[in-house]
Order: sequence, then structure tokens, then C-alpha cells
Amino acid sequence: MVEDYGENEYQKVFKDLKTRFNIISLNGKVIYDSQKYQEKLENHGERNEIKELKNKKEFFIIRESSTLNTLMAYYSKIDKNKNGQDIIIRVSQSYGEYNRELQNILYFEVIFFMVLNFMIHFFYKNYLKRDMYRKLTRIKTFLESGQDKKEVYLGDDQWILQFWRVVKEWQEENIKNIERLAREKEVLEKIIDGVESAIILLDENFKFTVRNNNLLYLFEKSKYNCIQGIKYIEIIEVIKKAQNNQNDYREEIYIQDLKKYFLISIKKLNYNREYLVTIKDITISRESAEIQRKFISNISHELKTPLTNIKGYLIALKDAPESLRNNFLNTVERNIEKMENIILDFLNMTKAENLKILNIGPIGIEKLEKQLREEVDGIVNKKNGKLEFNFEILSKDNYIQVDYEKILMVLKNLIENGFIYNSSKIPEVIVNLYEMKNTYKFIIKDNGLGIEKNKTDKIFERFYRIDKARTSNIAGTGLGLSIVKEIIDNYKGEIKIISKENKGTIFTIIIPK
Repeated sequence: MVEDYGENEYQKVFKDLKTRFNIISLNGKVIYDSQKYQEKLENHGERNEIKELKNKKEFFIIRESSTLNTLMAYYSKIDKNKNGQDIIIRVSQSYGEYNRELQNILYFEVIFFMVLNFMIHFFYKNYLKRDMYRKLTRIKTFLESGQDKKEVYLGDDQWILQFWRVVKEWQEENIKNIERLAREKEVLEKIIDGVESAIILLDENFKFTVRNNNLLYLFEKSKYNCIQGIKYIEIIEVIKKAQNNQNDYREEIYIQDLKKYFLISIKKLNYNREYLVTIKDITISRESAEIQRKFISNISHELKTPLTNIKGYLIALKDAPESLRNNFLNTVERNIEKMENIILDFLNMTKAENLKILNIGPIGIEKLEKQLREEVDGIVNKKNGKLEFNFEILSKDNYIQVDYEKILMVLKNLIENGFIYNSSKIPEVIVNLYEMKNTYKFIIKDNGLGIEKNKTDKIFERFYRIDKARTSNIAGTGLGLSIVKEIIDNYKGEIKIISKENKGTIFTIIIPK
């Protein structure tokens, strides 16, 4: 229309229409207004629908009209007039009536969907829900009873039947997982309990979540808080240090009340803010290290003393008169014998530790007695002593079933000790063997120096020697009886001792057949 008609003809078209029609120049001057065509028209350059056309070809907006004071809908676009000039065409119409119609439609829709929702809810509650609940209850009953899924009747509801199959498969898989986890848990618990250390898992509030059954004397029963559940403040202090440092921590402690050393290791698990605590009793290793340290010191002294004596007397022999040479040579010989005994004890200790497997076989009593007499003949003759054997054997051929090498080592050590630590005019050692139904009993009795009552519990400790041993002419290493004890323990046997000072000692050894 704009392309075909002039401005003076526009009014003929728009005079009876509610739609307002404007022709506006690009600078915002109103050229024609269908409702104010005879009035002076203002510039519309600041209107939004005109400004936006600078970047667009057309624009639509709903806004309040400043001249009509009502809500209007505006549409504008750039086009050309009959003369080929660029102009802006703007069409506007009151939006209030349409807005009211839309609100009425909205109110109607809201009411409609509320009624529909109520009807659906009522239908679901009174039919679908009850039917669904009934079927799920049946599924639940069969799941709990473990019956086969073929027994479930679900009618034509294929989707609920499919749901039942999925649940059934999930249940079967879940049961397998539960059984697997139960087995893994049992294995893990046995592994944790099998560890010699106490293992504790503390949560972020320092409460026990896991604790094995080792070193239970460190803990209070039925207490699951770290502060209340651990008896000894020394352990609690180490845990507090780890908490303050927020890092892994490790420390050795000594608990005076228990007379024990412990190694405490703490690792922080950052993922869930837990602490893994291990407590290991290291008393034996610490004491063993201390004993070995003392032993090395003692053995160094024991080896140094005879070596020094040998060296000194050999030098003296060069210029010694003939009358003293025999005395010097005898002294050198005694010191060499001391060194041999020290080295022999070392070899026996190593042999006892390395031969843990028992090689049990038939051994004749006569062979055992003959070998023992040959082994200890030197010390018996030197002491002018007396060695006696008494055997009561059940078998007619006088054979016993023992580990020959180890029993020989045990008896040899005890017999030698009976003569070495003996100040009697006639040293005497009696070896008795009694065969019983399931055991052998060896009783080794001497008339030697005896052992103080308060020291009988210590003589089997490795490297331990009573004071009298240090002043003996033939010094030992303190290893002999510990070797005996280790062999008997490996044999699952027992050893007992009865001793009185200056009255002698009786060793009783019982070993299983």
C-alpha cells in the first residue's frame, strides 16, 4: 500500500480501523499518523521501536504508550515509499483487551488442570496405588521367602513383570556379593587377628571403628573412645602428637607399669579422616639387642683374655729357665682350651638355630653312651670325675626313637656343665633314662656347685652366666643351657631344674616319642 499510494490517500484506508498506522522518516519525524493526521505530530526518534531499527530490519515490542496512557503493541520495519525513499512503517494496537483475554484463558487452564490433577490423584490413590502396592507386596513376599519367580502371578502387567525380573536378578547378584563380602570380611578379620601387633582404626572423633584381639591388656573393655579405651597415657600422648602433626607418625615408647617397650605407628587416611594405629610389643627384640650387645662385649673380653695370656707366655718362654717352661706351656694350653670352648659354643648355637627340623630315628643306647663318653672324656679325666649311665628301656633291642644329633648335644652340654662347675673332690654326673608309654624322661644329676634359687629362672637365657662361671678355670660363654632349652622347645618337650648351692643340680627333661 505504501508503495502504491501517496500520503494524502492513506486516510481513506485507515480511518475506520482500530489499528494505528504511522509513516516515520529515518530521523524519527512522523510523516503520517492515522489517528492524528490533522494535528501537529511530535518526533518519535526516541521510541524503542524506532531506535532498535538502527540495527534491525524490523522490531516488535509491548509497552506503555506515553500519549495514550495504555498498554500498546508496536510493530515497526524499514521499507520504501512510492517515491523510492527509505521510510519506517509502524503499526500499533491496544494490547489491554488481548491481555485480559489471555488472563481469562490462563485462569481457565489453571482451574482445568487443578481439576484434572485432583481426578488423577483420586484415581491413583483408589486404584493404581492399591494395585501397585498389592503387586509389590507379593514381590516382596516371594523375595523374602526365596521361592522361584515362576510362582509369581502378575497378570497382564508386563512392565511390572519386567520390574520383578530385574529385582529378582538384582537380589540374586546381591546375595552373591553379600556372601563374597562375608568371606572376605572373615579372611580379613583372621589376617588382622593373625598379626602380632594391635591394630586400631580411629575415626575423625578418635573413636574405635576397628580393633583386633591382640595386646588386649592395653585396652579397657567396652570403651570405644580413644581416651577412655586405652589404659596407658604414653600411648595416648603418641596419638595426640600424630593428630597435631596431621601426618604419619612413628615412635618407640617404654611403659613403666608393664616394663615393656612398644613401637607405635600411626598413618592418617585423608580420604575419610581416619587414623590407622599399630602397636607392636618390641620388648623381646630390644632386650635381645641389649643382651647381644653385652654378649659381644663379654665374648670380646673372653677371647681377648686368653689371647693376651697366650701371647704373654709365648714371649716369656723365649727367655724362661727350663724349670718354668712346663708351667708356661700348661698355661698356654689352658687358654687355648678356653678359646676352643668359646668357639664350640658358637658353633653349637648356630647348629641349634639352623636345624629346626627333627630327624627322628632308631638309635641304640650303647651307641649313645659310647659317643657321650668319647665327647666328654677329656673333662672327666681332667677332673678325675665319675660318669654313670642308667637306662630303663621298654624295647628288647635297646633302641630309642630320637633325634640323635640333638639329644647328643643336649646331654653333652649338661654333662660337661656338671663337671666344669664342680669343686668336689670326686666330681660325679649320673645320667638316667626312663622310657614311658608316650615319652622319654632324662634325669641328669651332678654334685657340683649348684645354682642360687633366685637365678634358676635365668640360666636358660642366651648369654647369661652366673658369677661362679666367670671365676671358673674353664670359662664358658653362657650359651650352653640356652642351646639345651632351644632344642627341647623345638622338640615340644619340657625341662625342669632342682638345685641347691654346694649340693648339686638335677635336670629333668621330658620329650615326646
